[in-house]
Amino acid sequence: EKELGHLLFDRIGRKIALTANGVIFLQYTQNIQLLTEELNTQLNGCTDDISGTIRIAMADSICTSIFPKILTGFQKQYSNIKIIVKTGVTSDMFTLLNHNEVDMVCTLDLKIQRPDIVILKESPVNANFYISSKHPLAGKSDVTISDMKQYPIYLTEENISYRKYLDHITAELDEFIIPTYEIGNVQVIKALILSSFGIGFIPEFVVTKELNQKLILPISNPNFPVTVWEQLICHKGKALTPAMNALINFIDI
Repeated sequence: EKELGHLLFDRIGRKIALTANGVIFLQYTQNIQLLTEELNTQLNGCTDDISGTIRIAMADSICTSIFPKILTGFQKQYSNIKIIVKTGVTSDMFTLLNHNEVDMVCTLDLKIQRPDIVILKESPVNANFYISSKHPLAGKSDVTISDMKQYPIYLTEENISYRKYLDHITAELDEFIIPTYEIGNVQVIKALILSSFGIGFIPEFVVTKELNQKLILPISNPNFPVTVWEQLICHKGKALTPAMNALINFIDI
């Protein structure tokens, strides 16, 4: 602190916490360490034996639907890389990112653009209402929200990601939806769709297999599907290690 001329810690009573400058200093010291490790790897010619730890936060929908397959393939190719996964809503993930508690975040939300982040990869994702192929509304065109409300409706948590977008659209249509069940796990919603006459609003990638098998169908409505974005993001000041670059290149979004 004396050398830098800035306070790095708040000392109040017996408690100590990083100041804003302290958070910046911590990020730089960690980046220096990561760059040193990368330099040693390059100098030693060990690019085929990449190791390290990656901390990544992601939306629950991605974690339970897409990421298990990614992890399986990645582990076969990079057995010396450890991955720590956290799940959460977009705002919580960015708090972790800004405090350098994770290296990257993978969001499923409206498209995000900010000066303090770097978009590593991104792709559009459709979210829609889905029903079982045995549902009474299956095959019907121009199904209204009023028609849907005659059946159980399963939604993810309020004010989060594509659910928030859905509520905005229905309000624009002078409609509202009160879910029968509000569930954070999209795999549970998919199971309910398959086993009942309920209707679930979830991302398309959650039900890709069932759509191909004609077990689940999208509801026909002119206002849906809606498009959200899957984005892999790091902080602008983050130094990417060989392990991180390996994962970034491996993830196909």
